[in-house]
Amino acid sequence: MTVAKGASAEAASRRPKELITLSVAGMTCTACERRIAKALTALPGVVSASASTRKGTASLITTDQASRASIEAAIIKLGYRLGGSPWLNRDPQVWRSAGVAAVFVAALVWVIGVGDITGRIGDLSTGGLLLVLALGLAAGVSTCMAMVGGIILAISASAAGRATAKGGSARTSAWRTNLVFQAGRIGGFGLLGVILGALGGRAAMPQPVVVALMVAVAVTMLLVGVRLTELSPRIAGWSPTIPAAVGDRLGLTGDVPARRTAGVVVAGAATFFLPCGFTQAVQLYAFSTGSPRAAGAIMATFAIGTSPALLALAGAPTLFKGTRKMVMLRALGVVVVGFAVINATSALRLAGVDFSSVSFSVAASTPQAVSSNVTLTPADQTVSTEQGATGYSPADAVVYAGRPTHWVITSTAPFSCAASLTSQDLGVHGVLAEGRNVIELPELAAGTYNYSCSMGMYSGRIVVIEPPAAATG
Repeated sequence: MTVAKGASAEAASRRPKELITLSVAGMTCTACERRIAKALTALPGVVSASASTRKGTASLITTDQASRASIEAAIIKLGYRLGGSPWLNRDPQVWRSAGVAAVFVAALVWVIGVGDITGRIGDLSTGGLLLVLALGLAAGVSTCMAMVGGIILAISASAAGRATAKGGSARTSAWRTNLVFQAGRIGGFGLLGVILGALGGRAAMPQPVVVALMVAVAVTMLLVGVRLTELSPRIAGWSPTIPAAVGDRLGLTGDVPARRTAGVVVAGAATFFLPCGFTQAVQLYAFSTGSPRAAGAIMATFAIGTSPALLALAGAPTLFKGTRKMVMLRALGVVVVGFAVINATSALRLAGVDFSSVSFSVAASTPQAVSSNVTLTPADQTVSTEQGATGYSPADAVVYAGRPTHWVITSTAPFSCAASLTSQDLGVHGVLAEGRNVIELPELAAGTYNYSCSMGMYSGRIVVIEPPAAATG
């Protein structure tokens, strides 16, 4: 019998081989690639098989025993479609549900106000851990959801795909994985918070690095959001996935449960380093305590506050089935795309690109006067600005060229995102202390000088104009 098997295998190896490549639509993650490859490899006459979500293809090496019909049937049975992915979805229901979700999100943003959540909650310096928890709840439905949500969705999809392939419950697997992720996130935030408190200072990340990270996160979230909305199947195929080799090394996509759990825990803890205005504000607060115990408690409490919204983001798709599930996913996709746009706009503003309309105009016949928050003396000038939890007031100022400028900024919310001030134009980078801060500016040439918080969420500008002849004399 052994001889017969050996002869059969040897005969099969001598059969002529053929490479078959099929266009497959509907793949979204590494788990999809594994499912297709496993099912196709099990077919008679298939020597090996692989699939690529990015290319939207399945490649097989077959012998003459393979059946093209059985290969296509296997792909369709798994829930995928044959053929290339179109640029735009032609299903009107998809566009209708995405449009309804967009209107709802726009109305919600109009009611709440973008960037005003921090101001509605208050100042970290006076609220203690309860306020940190409230800030975490707000962050969970805004920037943290936009940045961390893509990671959670990717890991959840991988876990659900593995469970489905093995005949298990996709819902149970997704929830278990997300609970492990949140445990790693909370524990990691707490441990790293202890380190922050021990350092007792703020290690500023270079601004170009922050801009690059924010743009990368925005692009990733945009692709994930488009994939969830199903508006463009072709673009959805570009959505980033964890490479199989990397996922196996981290334990995220392998078949060893212990390694996989450890990888999810590490991924949750690593989100501590993602650039997020809310997170950095709380990190700054933890730095300022100078106490490892207090800083650890602050960061862990913040992570706990973000957990409900992040769990809902990843778990909502498992609570619905059929049409309701698809509508929920499209609504989540619209939210993720919206936050991607906000992140991208903030990053560009931080890089010096300002999309806001210019509110200053100089008439040809009438000289422009300095703004009301500027005090002039014969030798210099002083700009007065207040920094609060919702930004800078007044955010804009008009000053004269050719005079030294004392920029007096009174900080009433030193632990908010707006307290971290940066300006490439003015060469200003630092964190405002509570109370009166004075920044000495040199004699500036006429022009517009932009400034913003370190995350680009709040911004302003100093417009420098030529003084009238009388003032010059």
